[in-house]
Amino acid sequence: MKKVKFYVCPSCNAVMTSTGEGEISCCGRKLPALSAKPEDGQHFLKVETVEDESYITFSHEMTKEHYLNFICHVTYDRMLFVKLYPEQGGEVRIPRIRGGKLYFGCSRHGLWVNDRTHSGARNQRDNQL
Repeated sequence: MKKVKFYVCPSCNAVMTSTGEGEISCCGRKLPALSAKPEDGQHFLKVETVEDESYITFSHEMTKEHYLNFICHVTYDRMLFVKLYPEQGGEVRIPRIRGGKLYFGCSRHGLWVNDRTHSGARNQRDNQL
């Protein structure tokens, strides 16, 4: 899924993805694919491994005017998409999936990527195997 693309409708805020070429449209208009930017001081995710899950936290504001609208973990063969909403807390738990990138969308500033490989910290149980 190296060619995954993300789209957000400016009218209804629907988020769509594609893994190939095509024209995506919503609310009567063609949507451009978003370009991912690397994390910065305001747009970043903190990822910790808790048992068999990735615990993702962020300090980004979550007001109706400005919020993170999704987090998506993309690996070579799958993606796990989590829709976020205004006034939601700044934490998400997802099943731990090794490798890949975390993409996340800001309602004002577009698409961001945390491209550090998410190999997951080994816990004691893994070390005993």
